[in-house]
Amino acid sequence: MPLDPQIEQMLAAMPEWPGVRGVPLDMLRQSVHDSSVNIPPAADAIVARTEDRAIAGPDGDLPVRIYWPQAEGIRPIVIYFHGGGYVMGDLDTQDMIARAFCAWSDAIVVSVDYRLAPEHRFPAGIDDGYAALNWAAAHGAEIGGDNSRLGLAGDSAGGNIATALALRARDQNGPKVKALVNIYGSANAPTNPTPSAIEFADGPILRSDDIQWFWENYLTHPEVEQNHQEASPLRAESLANLPAAFIGTAEYDPSRDDSEAFAARLADEGNEVVMKRYDGMVHGFASWVGFLPGARAVMQESSQFLRDHL
Repeated sequence: MPLDPQIEQMLAAMPEWPGVRGVPLDMLRQSVHDSSVNIPPAADAIVARTEDRAIAGPDGDLPVRIYWPQAEGIRPIVIYFHGGGYVMGDLDTQDMIARAFCAWSDAIVVSVDYRLAPEHRFPAGIDDGYAALNWAAAHGAEIGGDNSRLGLAGDSAGGNIATALALRARDQNGPKVKALVNIYGSANAPTNPTPSAIEFADGPILRSDDIQWFWENYLTHPEVEQNHQEASPLRAESLANLPAAFIGTAEYDPSRDDSEAFAARLADEGNEVVMKRYDGMVHGFASWVGFLPGARAVMQESSQFLRDHL
């Protein structure tokens, strides 16, 4: 399918993106933050209230933002992780996604400001995420949540973190997770080029070299760590007994094929899986939920999946 006309028009109005490798990290982070906070949320993704607080993390206080839906009564809890290649992003950059999950799934959403690479490399962000998952399981009632109805969700790198946490919770007899949403998280280190990585090596939006650079900053010992199931869930020895999963991919995305291979393995190993490719979309499109129909579709459909399973 052709690139979505609205995305094509947006890209035509933007200066050519040089790729992340040549941009100083502090400038890259600030640029992504500044552009992200100006993206409008969906007008009808209305939440009752939000609260920023700190919970106990493995390296001190861990900032989180809690979103409460308008729905009354004890609600399920979804722990959410933002994207940003493991090196960018915060509680503000994907606030529009967290709001949509909260409003449209009728769940309490706990958005986690996990530590970023390269200052804090693998598995620091996953350790933070596991602390947040355990906190929700232990303290869910304090925020009006039902800790027997826990979900994990994330986009891009955050989707990979959410997926890694489903594996860790399974293997360490951790909190019972009932649903997983991974929106364009590759679930795999970019070692062997896939057809989509070759076809979309130069984008749009995300380039294959950008992905390589993110992983170079994320892993300390890539020759070993790339095979760890929490870095590359696709390479896990077993994917059995994982939560019901929603995997959303973008057609024009170099990481698309790895995501879809992961969904296929989940299904092959007996898990309930919904896998949907969004035609004409690019990596990162869910952030445009406030004005792009394709973004609205992935957020509404993944939120309905959470409603159905939580």
